[in-house]
Amino acid sequence: MDQRLRRHERLAARADYTRCYRHGRRLRTPYFTIYAYRHGEDVIRLGLAVGKTIGIAVVRNRVKRRLRDLFRRRKELVPRGYDLFVRAVPASAPASYRTLEDAWCNAMAVLTAAEAPGHVGLKDG
Repeated sequence: MDQRLRRHERLAARADYTRCYRHGRRLRTPYFTIYAYRHGEDVIRLGLAVGKTIGIAVVRNRVKRRLRDLFRRRKELVPRGYDLFVRAVPASAPASYRTLEDAWCNAMAVLTAAEAPGHVGLKDG
């Protein structure tokens, strides 16, 4: 599987972030919150928000690198046709990569299960 994060796989416009936040499904983990908006196309896209509450610039950039890397390496776990807006929380700064990876995989499993017909339990925005 291709592990690159291409330009068409990134959320760029503010409207895309807003749509995910307002109309997407919310998945909370101890380390980040994912707003997943189903747009119906075959591509999956990622947008990140890592605020100053996470830490200094070095720490914020490390968290962003880790989240982008999780997205790239675990693309096969993300259901097709979703925009993902990931908002990091302060607990993500000291967390190990493995811990973040476990949280990511669990969140994607919940999102995939929500795709099943008749499934309830994932909160809509």
